[in-house]
Amino acid sequence: MGELKDELLPAALEAWDYSTDLRTTRVVGIDLSNLRADSGLSENDPLRLVVRYWPSTSLIRSVAYRKDLPIEVGHTVCEINIVAKGADLGGTLTIETVVELAADLNHNEPFIARKRGSILWSDQTKVHLEGGAGLLPVAPVSFSEAGLPGNAAWYVSMDGGDWEQAAMGSLLILLNEDNSVVRKAMQGSSEEASILWATLEVDIVADLVGRALDDEAFMDYPTSEDPDGDLTMAGLIRALVRTYLLRPGEAVEQAVKRIGDERRRDPSRFRVSVQSGVKFLGGNS
Repeated sequence: MGELKDELLPAALEAWDYSTDLRTTRVVGIDLSNLRADSGLSENDPLRLVVRYWPSTSLIRSVAYRKDLPIEVGHTVCEINIVAKGADLGGTLTIETVVELAADLNHNEPFIARKRGSILWSDQTKVHLEGGAGLLPVAPVSFSEAGLPGNAAWYVSMDGGDWEQAAMGSLLILLNEDNSVVRKAMQGSSEEASILWATLEVDIVADLVGRALDDEAFMDYPTSEDPDGDLTMAGLIRALVRTYLLRPGEAVEQAVKRIGDERRRDPSRFRVSVQSGVKFLGGNS
């Protein structure tokens, strides 16, 4: 009944913040004859195409596009430019495209839509703007006082090995405030600080994914699909793999097996893959 194409809409956006508006294009092709026939409607019944979006942080729906579709039969294509204000977003953004009845219909046929707004066809896509994969808890500490190597830069602390624990209660990134370079980076932005944080990003992804790869039972642990629920460690690792290490057309399970085999054969190659995935130092941009 309908086909939909997004213009380079990723599963997650890197380095998103609330001052960044989301812009994307959806191209929707609809066979109006088949849609009306499959829905039990006549060729003259009015239809409307609507695109709306909402963030998981508020669930407030906004309409990005609304258009009455042609009455005549045949195929129609609509190009939709969507702009979502960054100040209104957060968490996971859901973009929904629906074809609905544009007016009430005067009939009493069972199982056939007759109320204005009844949905005849729908599609949803989700974009992770922020979440556990990108908002890990960080704490500055004195490594010398904490009994950690005094000349180090940071330490990725993970409690236990329970993959069903909430990620935010199990992880802590300790920054060594005894290290002058780290201390300077925490005090402001600079090219040196950007390189430092980019290196930390590689360490976090390589360390956390590596710990999962060392556990043969990791893939046996379930992960919640609820964007508003607590992100488990298993969910966090899957999010990291999906965001940074997934190849086109590859499932997370396939990627975990592939990178696990790669890491056992050549740990350096695994780390290079992580650097490429996070676009370390700008990648090829």
